[in-house]
Amino acid sequence: MRLAYRWAHLAIRRLDLGQRYLKGGVRYSALALLLALPLLLTGCATPKNSGSSSLSLPPLSDPLEPVNRMVFGFNDGLDRFFIRPVAVVYAHTVPSAVRLSVSNFFSNLQLPATIANDLLQGRFTQGRLDFERLVINSTLGVAGLFDVAGAVGRPRHEEDYGQTLARWRLPAGPYLVLPLLGPSNIRDAVALVPAFIYADPVSYDASDRDLALGYALRTFNARAELLIADHVLKLQLDPYLFIRESYWQRRLDAIYDDLSPTERRARGFEPLND
Repeated sequence: MRLAYRWAHLAIRRLDLGQRYLKGGVRYSALALLLALPLLLTGCATPKNSGSSSLSLPPLSDPLEPVNRMVFGFNDGLDRFFIRPVAVVYAHTVPSAVRLSVSNFFSNLQLPATIANDLLQGRFTQGRLDFERLVINSTLGVAGLFDVAGAVGRPRHEEDYGQTLARWRLPAGPYLVLPLLGPSNIRDAVALVPAFIYADPVSYDASDRDLALGYALRTFNARAELLIADHVLKLQLDPYLFIRESYWQRRLDAIYDDLSPTERRARGFEPLND
């Protein structure tokens, strides 16, 4: 099972989606929302010693589980009968190098929001590095198609408004499965408000049709890269529980990514590369 978790983690790392599922812009069309998948939010292993000590991962309450399971079933059916089949065709017709450039391009569009959250969290050094990454990849990287900044010591960071609210000590609230958007909680749902208000630079002058095509491309590209991890869910007796726990561990891992290795181990963020 640990090996299966490693494969899932590597697939997510290759996509480098992080918590970016709602930072695309204010003018989401119906098609753009339709193409947002809960499976894009999953990944990372569940903690080995969860609940074993006072320093382990805080639990995520799920009082709405019956309703959440219904929404989960709807999202899963949408993926199974529509998104995944299209992604399979896409993966077999578009070269991997092109898919990587597509991922890099959309990642570059998220950097202004990441920089804003760096500053809101008081991570000024990281904000400076992310700004330099934006400048380098937008110019030398040909509008972000190539990750030149990563090769010169400007790694990719991912900070979103939900992480910022968590750093401001707002409680997470109960677990929610959002229609079409997937795993969330009350805090992250509130964070959708600034996420929608922010629009990436491209969206200002783009038509609704162009926005829909752009988000469709991003979603199919991302889903194609996740095909390698599909078998992980098939191994689960209860995919709903697996995704819920994976989502929560992953969110905590993103929120507290500045902890020392010792603190991360104490909290249950078990490294996958040791």
